[in-house]
Amino acid sequence: MPEIKSAPEAKRPLWAFAIATVLGLGHTPRMPGTIGAAVGLFLYIPAFLMASEWQFILPLAELAVVLLLTALAVPRVLAASGGVLDPPYVIIDEVAGMLCALSIASPDFVRILVAFVLFRILDIFKPFPVNRMESLPGTWGVLMDDVVAGLLAGLLSVLVLRLV
Repeated sequence: MPEIKSAPEAKRPLWAFAIATVLGLGHTPRMPGTIGAAVGLFLYIPAFLMASEWQFILPLAELAVVLLLTALAVPRVLAASGGVLDPPYVIIDEVAGMLCALSIASPDFVRILVAFVLFRILDIFKPFPVNRMESLPGTWGVLMDDVVAGLLAGLLSVLVLRLV
């Protein structure tokens, strides 16, 4: 795990880094964003397996919790990151974006796979309007590009599967 060298130990709240890096998964050397999206997918599995009204409520509740944790942790991580606007090890935003994508329509294995792929494409290439969200200040800039990419991925997955 690479060491973060941008702030003295006393200014790096461990709890905030644990949340923002999803218990250290953001420090993986390859594809940390994809790993964050996979965590969002993993969190969605219980809703996918439910056959009741909870399958729609659970992902929204999970998303609310992730957004709250992001709002609490990311500002502290950014303050300790020495001016880095969106550190690559912060992947809680990818978890939120993936949950946004999966919360759009009814659970279906193919739609989940399509939403995952579309989310990663939109998150990596950041087409309009995703790219505009990065210019927002602080935590908003870290989070909103992934939320918008997730919403677009969810909507596009529904559209793609209706056209096929």
